[in-house]
Amino acid sequence: MEKIDDYKQTINQFLFSEFIVFISQVAVFFLVAVFMSGFLENETRLLAFAEQKINDNTKKELGLTFLSFFLVLGFFSAIKQAIDNKRLEYFINRILWDIAKTIYTFGAGITGSVYAMALYIHLNPDESIQVHKIVIVTTLAGLVTFLYGCGWSWLFKRKTHILSKSNERIDASYENEKAKE
Repeated sequence: MEKIDDYKQTINQFLFSEFIVFISQVAVFFLVAVFMSGFLENETRLLAFAEQKINDNTKKELGLTFLSFFLVLGFFSAIKQAIDNKRLEYFINRILWDIAKTIYTFGAGITGSVYAMALYIHLNPDESIQVHKIVIVTTLAGLVTFLYGCGWSWLFKRKTHILSKSNERIDASYENEKAKE
C-alpha cells in the first residue's frame, strides 16, 4: 500500500489537481467527438456520438451507477464487518474515491460532446442557433458537475489526502527549521 502521508496536499493543490482531472476528461471526450465526426466534417456522426452521451437514459444510468456503487460498498462493508479484515477498508476507500471520477466522467462526456457540437455550429454557422449561449450553459453545467465531483472527492479524501490547517503550520515550521540547519 502507498504511504499517503507523503502525498498530502493543501486544499488549493487538491482543488487544482481535481480540476485538471476533470478538464482532461472534458478534453478527451471533446477530441473523441472530433475524431468520430471526421474532424467535424460529418454532422450525422457527431450527433450520433453526442446522443450516446446525452439521451433519455443518461440520468437513469447515472442513478443506477450510484445505486450499484452503494451496493458494492455495502457488500464489501458487510464482509469487512463479518470477518474483521482491516485490509478491506483500503478497497472500500478506493471505491469511494472512484465515485468522484464517475461523476467527472458523466459530466465530461456531456460537456466535451456539447463543446464539439458548438464548435461544429461555429464552423458551419446557423443563424437560428446562438453558439455563445450553448457554450455558457455547457460551461455552467460542467462547473456544477465539477463541484459535485470535487465535493464528493473532498468528503472522502479530506482526512487522508488533504492537509489540515494545523498540519500546514506544523509542516511550514518544520521546513523553516530544516532550512536553517
